Amino acid sequence: MLTTLRLYRALRARTTFTSLAAILFTQLLFTATANAQQSEAISELMEESNLVTVVCPFKDEIDYEPERLRCGMLSVPENRDDPNSRMIRLTYAHIIASARNPDEEAEESDEEEPLEVREDPVAYLTGGPGVGIEYYVERFLDHDLTKTRDMYILNQRGIGFSDEFCRFYSATSRENMISVTLAENEVETAERMQACFTAASASGVDLTAYNTYENARDVKSLREALGFDQWNVWGISYGSHLGQMLTQVDPEGIKALVLDAIVPNDLGDLMRIHRWIGRNHELIFNECERQDADICKGLRERFYAAYNSLVENPITVEAYDEELFPSGNVTVPSLIVGFAPFAMQYEQDEHPAIPAVMDALSSFVESGDESIFKGLAAAASPFGGVSQGMSDAIRCNDGYFAAQAQVAAEDLNENFGFNQGVFTVEGAQLIADACVESGLTLKDRKHYQLVQSDIPTLIVNGDWDPITPTPLAERIAPGFSNGRLIIVPYAGHGPTRSMSECATQVMNDFFDAPTQDLADLDASCLEAGADAPEFLTYLKTDATLRIAALAAEDEKNLVAPAMYIGTLVLIIVSGFIAIICGAIARRVSNNPQANFGVGPQTPRLLAFAAVTLSLVGLGFIGAGAKAAADISSISFLAGLAPPAHFGTIVLLLSAAVGLWAMYAAIRTSRQVTLRRRTLIGLPLLGLSTALLFVYLASWGLSPF
Repeated sequence: MLTTLRLYRALRARTTFTSLAAILFTQLLFTATANAQQSEAISELMEESNLVTVVCPFKDEIDYEPERLRCGMLSVPENRDDPNSRMIRLTYAHIIASARNPDEEAEESDEEEPLEVREDPVAYLTGGPGVGIEYYVERFLDHDLTKTRDMYILNQRGIGFSDEFCRFYSATSRENMISVTLAENEVETAERMQACFTAASASGVDLTAYNTYENARDVKSLREALGFDQWNVWGISYGSHLGQMLTQVDPEGIKALVLDAIVPNDLGDLMRIHRWIGRNHELIFNECERQDADICKGLRERFYAAYNSLVENPITVEAYDEELFPSGNVTVPSLIVGFAPFAMQYEQDEHPAIPAVMDALSSFVESGDESIFKGLAAAASPFGGVSQGMSDAIRCNDGYFAAQAQVAAEDLNENFGFNQGVFTVEGAQLIADACVESGLTLKDRKHYQLVQSDIPTLIVNGDWDPITPTPLAERIAPGFSNGRLIIVPYAGHGPTRSMSECATQVMNDFFDAPTQDLADLDASCLEAGADAPEFLTYLKTDATLRIAALAAEDEKNLVAPAMYIGTLVLIIVSGFIAIICGAIARRVSNNPQANFGVGPQTPRLLAFAAVTLSLVGLGFIGAGAKAAADISSISFLAGLAPPAHFGTIVLLLSAAVGLWAMYAAIRTSRQVTLRRRTLIGLPLLGLSTALLFVYLASWGLSPF
């Protein structure tokens, strides 16, 4: 939706594309009427409405059962106001309520009673603009709402298999990716956008038809093609903008409406990104003070100092991939410091690691270690989950870019501790002007006013939403005379999506009886909010970035470290097994001299303790890596989550015990004749545990 979201979408989006006719097929297939009659009716309906069933384009990317998902295509005019408009095809997905398949539902559910299928489906409106439906399909297959209700997800026009244009938007003209400053980057952005528009127009694309009003008309066409008189509508982020537009285009087709992560229909203060990022930081720092968390000590000052330092002294490093960066260099943007915590606020599950990431980024800038920034640069990719051409066209036509240019000077004048935003005043105007120069002017503003509607509506917003914060939800709420505003404490972007069980209870109760007094609707679980984040202190290490840098240069660079670690671990595991097996053998032996208590007991016990501690330490480090991955891939910037630090302490202890075992074995050999394998094996085990700790410490995995 915004310029800064490009990197975020590249990190996060796993988009998918689906189709709609098969959806209709499966929905009717699981009703109680005769299958043969249903199939005939469906075929007739599809023929009349230009619906075509297709194999889901993401079949090999998402794990699903055919009984749960069908796909199709809908043909619509590209520009309904032009009688000579060409036709375009839009893909869609139909997620079939799992309760329609009792056997599958019984396997997945702990419910004693079978769930009741609701026959009124939900139309989900996707975000972006420009994000494909793969990500949503994969996530909503597991959402509690699709246990009892069918869901239809339309892949918006200009995205992926919905006739995407400028498919290689960021992969073209890479020789122009030479910006050092934000202003230079904005010039390149404007040029790249105009190049996309020129190529698209030359190929016959009517760029003026890519706007939210036309998207809403597509949703209406889908409803009519499927034969529904009404359906429930649920939109998050840009989908909330689309949902508000739909109240003007198709009010009679909406039974009930849920809007989450609000983008006001008139855009309002949406584009005051500088203000919202400042608000995000304050939420984090205020929570730090409330918790009095150790990781937060002095964080505000260090974080802003690092951010501003990178603005004033950009860091340029060697680019390992000259196909991506033909100049051979890449400048790490100052926004990387502010962007990581911004991206992590989207999901409340990631909030506990935010201060640790902010602390790590501050340390990276303070150290000036070029190898670290090479690792950051190595993550750059021109391929993300956003169809950028479509996204830019909508933001031109709808007025997103124009709104940003209008508020830029005032927005950037607000002081939040960092002296550069995500755009400059000149750059914001440059991009807005580029829209006009390409023929993409603002659509009729009569459609882009704050909505006045009596459609039953829930307006939901996470209080920690980083890009569509609560003031935007509060702004549109008065226009919904039959609506209710719910602010969800500590929740990120889209709590109706992320808080599945709670949100499903609220939405099902709402969809079942939308005409009820919404003040009586039980939404207590949403109003209670998500759990307050318990900020974690990570084991600080730059190992992940160093590995990324080595791999970017040549994946073979990882072979030697992997073999070294693997050899040591193999020795340790083998020794662990051998000592246990030897102990068992001595226990069952009739030879008293072979008893475990006879012979070099102390070095053997010490060696066993050393290898055991090594394995335990590695286990804790592995658990820390898994915990970090479960929180967020971005959190690896901070290192490894607890209990990884405890694991390094255990490894240090194992190294000490291992050295002791070596000494004890050598000393015992001077007093008692030992078998050669014992004389070699025990010191080798002790040495391996010590070398393992030393090598891991060289990668930053140590308690110091």
